[in-house]
Amino acid sequence: MGTHRPGGRDQVGGRSLTTPAARVVPNVPTFSVDGGFWYRIPEHLEVTVGSQVRVPLSGRRVRGWVVEVGTRPPAKLKDIAGVSGEAPVFDTAMLRSLEWASIHYVAPLAVVLSKATPPNLPRRIPKAPVHEVPESAAHPIRVVAEASARGKRHPAIALVGPWRRLEWLAALGTALGAGRNVAVITATAAEAEEVSGKAMELFGDRVVLVPTEDDKAITDAWMAAQRPGSLVVGPPRLACWRMGDVGLVVVLEEGRRVMKDRQTPTIHVREMVRTRARAEGFNAVFFGPTPSVETLAAGATVVKATRRAWAPVEIVDRSGEPPGEGLLAERVVGALRRLGREAGDRAFILANRKLVDQVVDELNRRLGRGAAAPQPGGVIASVGTERDLATLDPVRLTVASTIDFMPGAAGYRGEEEAIRVLARLGNAVLSGGRMMAQTSDASSPLADALRRGDPIPYLERVLAERARQGMPPAREMLAVEVRGEHDPRVEEEIGRLEAVDVFGPAEIEEGRRWLLAGRLDRARPRLRELAGIWRERGITVRIDADPIDF
Repeated sequence: MGTHRPGGRDQVGGRSLTTPAARVVPNVPTFSVDGGFWYRIPEHLEVTVGSQVRVPLSGRRVRGWVVEVGTRPPAKLKDIAGVSGEAPVFDTAMLRSLEWASIHYVAPLAVVLSKATPPNLPRRIPKAPVHEVPESAAHPIRVVAEASARGKRHPAIALVGPWRRLEWLAALGTALGAGRNVAVITATAAEAEEVSGKAMELFGDRVVLVPTEDDKAITDAWMAAQRPGSLVVGPPRLACWRMGDVGLVVVLEEGRRVMKDRQTPTIHVREMVRTRARAEGFNAVFFGPTPSVETLAAGATVVKATRRAWAPVEIVDRSGEPPGEGLLAERVVGALRRLGREAGDRAFILANRKLVDQVVDELNRRLGRGAAAPQPGGVIASVGTERDLATLDPVRLTVASTIDFMPGAAGYRGEEEAIRVLARLGNAVLSGGRMMAQTSDASSPLADALRRGDPIPYLERVLAERARQGMPPAREMLAVEVRGEHDPRVEEEIGRLEAVDVFGPAEIEEGRRWLLAGRLDRARPRLRELAGIWRERGITVRIDADPIDF
C-alpha cells in the first residue's frame, strides 16, 4: 500500500500481466459496496490510501475513497477518472479503525468514511505554525504529553478532576514543541471556544478551532489540523478526523450523552478514540470529574488531577423535617439570603423540569419578588435543569434541590448519570464557593461520594452492580429499531440470530424496537445483511450499538 507513482508494469514478451490499480469504496450509503471495486490507475494520476477519486459506477460517475493500492490484471478494469482534493483524508492505520467502526456500529463503510471526510474538498495544507511554545507547566497530563513528544506509548488514563480551570493546557506544550499534534475533544461548540480561547493565549497560531457550522470553515480547519505541532480543539466530529502526526488526544467528559451520535452510525467518541489510539499509536487521556464505567472497565489508569473532583458539598439532610416544609430547606434559603447581601454573587438551583416554576415561586415568596427566575434570570438565584449546565457561568453557590430520585431517573445508567450531573453542578462553583445538596438519605452512596469529592469508589460499586446484573459494560448490548409498514418477517429474522439473547419487540413511535445482548461479534455480520435487506423493502432501520437507554 502507499502512493502510486507512474512507472513500469510486470511484462512478459512485451505483454502487460498486471497494472497499477486501486480498490475504491464508492460514496454510496449501502452495504453492497463495502468491499469496493478495483480500478486501473492511469499513469498521469497519483493516488494513495485515503485519496478521494472519481470513478465510473453503473453508468454514472461517483466519488469514492481509495482503500487499497496494488496491481491487478488489466482486463476489464475501468480507469479512475480523476483525483478530488489535494490531501488524503485517512491513512492505512486510520482506515483499520474506520473499518472497525463500520462493523461495530453496523453501518455501511461509505457512511463511516464520510465522517472522516471534510465537507469540501481539501486543498493544499497550510504552512506549519510558527508561534513559540512556552515552557510546559507542571500537571499530571504533562507526563503523557512528554511521552507523546518522544513517540512513546503511555497507558490510557482517566484524569479525574475539573478541567474548566484550563491550567492543564500549558502542560501540552512539550508535545507541540516536538512537532506532534494534540487534539482536545469537547462536548459542545461553546466548550471548544472556551478551551481554544485560553489555548490561543499560550500557543497562538498553533491552535485550530473546529467550528460546527459553515462547510468552508470546517474544511479549512481540517486542513489546518494536518500541520505539525498543532493543537486542534473541537466537538465530537474530531474523533473520526485525521489530524496529522497526532501524538495525544484529550477527551473532556467522555461520558456525556452528546459524545455519542444519535443517528446511525451511533459512534461514541470514547470507543473511537480508544480504537484509533491502539491502531495509530497515539496516547489518550479521558479528563473530567467522573469517568464513565466503560473507561474504568477498559483498564484506564485513574489519576487525580486535584484533591477533590468538584467543589466542597454541604449535604442538607431533610429526613427529620415534617411534611409541607417546601421544596427548599431553611438552611438553603438562609444561604441564598446571605448571598443576596453580596453584590454580584449569584446562585444556581438545579431542579426537575416540572418543578422549576414552583421553585421560582417559592423563592420569590421567601426572599422577595424578583429574587429568583428561570435560568438565566433572577437577582439572587436562577433555577434550571441539567440542560442549563452547559451554558452556566460560574456562580458562588449551587444547589441540588433533591438528589434522592436522580439515581433512578435514567434507566440502568441512572446512578452513573446522577454523579456525573452533580459533579458538573459542583464544578459550576467559583473558587471559594460551595454546593448544597438536599436529600432525605444523608448516608446514601451518592451523598457520601459528594461529600468526599471522589467519584471512583462510587463508580466501582456501580460497575460491580452492572456486572452482577449482566448489564453493559460487562455484557454487550445493541438495539435494533425499525419503522414503516409492519413486516412480520423482521421479527422472525431477528429471532434467528445466533448466540444472542433477543428481548422485544417493544412498541416505539411508528415502529418497534428489539434489544440484543450477549457476544455480538457473530450477530453483527448477519445484522449488516439484514439491514440492507430491510432497507430494500422500504423499512427505516436504526442500529444503536452500545445503547445508552433501554
